[in-house]
Amino acid sequence: MYDKLTELEINGKKATLKINRPNQLNALNKQVIKEIYDHCLLLKENNEVKVLVVCGAGDKAFVAGADIKEMLEFTSAKEASEFSQYAANIFGTLENLPQITIAQVQGFALGGGLELALACDLIVASEKAKFGLPEVTLGLIPGFSGTQRLAKRIGVAKTIEWISTAHKYSAQEAFQAGLLNHVTKHEELSIFTNDITDKILKNAPTALKIAKKVVKFGSVSSFKEGCLLESVEFGLLFNTPEAKEGLAAFIEKRAPNF
Repeated sequence: MYDKLTELEINGKKATLKINRPNQLNALNKQVIKEIYDHCLLLKENNEVKVLVVCGAGDKAFVAGADIKEMLEFTSAKEASEFSQYAANIFGTLENLPQITIAQVQGFALGGGLELALACDLIVASEKAKFGLPEVTLGLIPGFSGTQRLAKRIGVAKTIEWISTAHKYSAQEAFQAGLLNHVTKHEELSIFTNDITDKILKNAPTALKIAKKVVKFGSVSSFKEGCLLESVEFGLLFNTPEAKEGLAAFIEKRAPNF
């Protein structure tokens, strides 16, 4: 047996996945990544949970990167490439969960930590948070889909600058670049995340899931294909009990009961 390095707490419609290696600044090793995958498999089959918050233990780091000591044990390019693909696939599983996912970043989100945050739908950060992809200082590049997801989030030119300079960006700089949804006071981060979660949970759960699905599909397909799926899903939702309740509540000037 081994000690768990992550924690998954489910409280009604909300789940919290915490990376729990504060003494190592929550660095990602193979065990942590495998545990993230295991939690994702559970959440994928959980129809009650609507929002997942991903966070790091302690006050210093969300995730400060991959575990360099473990990476030094690689003996070949093949082994390194397989590790990269393994982690990237698992982050893809996180990205494609039916739940709305929120990265709650209180400190360092560097390298693999930023890549983990990028796999979430929303990123909310403390004013003290720091972001960056410093892999080129190690003679490497981001390996957990960071080159692709960051470019989609902030654009190609900014992504090349972020990677090639290895600069650590402040939360405000990251917000201005388009990486973050919100920046809040450090001591109010959890409260702010809970507030966003509560706002999401007031809405129709099936519509939430379908909205995420359609937006994600549109990001990797043509505008025409995305609009077609939107229309199809709009029609399918129209006949659901949730839509009937939501429309009735609007007419009756009351809160819907989803």
